[in-house]
Amino acid sequence: MSLNDKIDAVITWVDGNDPVHQAKRAQFLTNKRENARKDVAGETRFNQVGEIYCCIASILRFAPWINKIYIVTDNQDPHVEDYIKIHFPDNKIPVEVVDHKVVFEGYEKHLPTFNSLAITSVLWRIPGINERFILFNDDVMLQRPVTPEDFYRDNKIVLYGRRWISVNETRITLVLQTLMRRLVGKKALLSFKKFMYNAARVTQSARFVRLDHTPHAFFKSVFSEFYAANPQCLEDNVRHRFRNKEQYSAAELHHLLAVKQGRADVALRKKCGVTLSPYMYDIEGLKRELQKIADDAQCLYFCVNSLDQSSPEHIDIVNAWMRNVLSLKAEA
Repeated sequence: MSLNDKIDAVITWVDGNDPVHQAKRAQFLTNKRENARKDVAGETRFNQVGEIYCCIASILRFAPWINKIYIVTDNQDPHVEDYIKIHFPDNKIPVEVVDHKVVFEGYEKHLPTFNSLAITSVLWRIPGINERFILFNDDVMLQRPVTPEDFYRDNKIVLYGRRWISVNETRITLVLQTLMRRLVGKKALLSFKKFMYNAARVTQSARFVRLDHTPHAFFKSVFSEFYAANPQCLEDNVRHRFRNKEQYSAAELHHLLAVKQGRADVALRKKCGVTLSPYMYDIEGLKRELQKIADDAQCLYFCVNSLDQSSPEHIDIVNAWMRNVLSLKAEA
């Protein structure tokens, strides 16, 4: 792999159990009822039960060609050094913790932020990051060996998503959903689909990809060139400390721009990953779902969604399963 072909990995992480972080959030939750909503600032958006260690282990185990791993945090440190020494004593992939102040340089007035949409918009600003980098949320993990070609082919990103969706059809759907919720006295939800739809509007695209919780392959230059020409778009997305209906998905924005530039493989791979919410299953059902994932040869990655909402027994079962998939020692 030449210098220009090097690929970095970025993991966004927060320890919502940290009293300092909790105090910061409380300071800026001016409208407690509004911001306590799960889709805006609910606890599950920030809680963690150690998923990042399995995320890192999955990269080291199944993507040893990664050049460097960056962990982006808000003045926190997951202290992964000892974990890596125990399970990967021969590891050669450097790991660096990057603070929000670094990637928000010039936009410090919007810190602290508790908004993944804002954070994703500035990851390309990590000092020294390569042109090609793959974003992992801390609850997204690889489950079998992958190659660079699973993310980049012929100088194009490989798109992982369910399907293409029309902007016009989505506009009508969102209006109807808002009206229906108002009729029953409820506020409109902040959905992933809305943020993807907003990205299509920003890029003046007639359709957008329905994205899932997947690793996202990015080109640094797609972001840097767009924001250099459209600085207000960056300002608009990073200024919200909590999720806001006017924001867009930076991942969707990148992918739509890459499509327009001929830098994306648009043959969607929708069966290559699974999003699992363990709390939605009883114990036996959870075991069956985990076995299905393990047996699926096409499943390259999985997302363990909101594991913190699960019972201790659910968490133990998922952790044991992940240790087995990643060939980790029991004490992990």
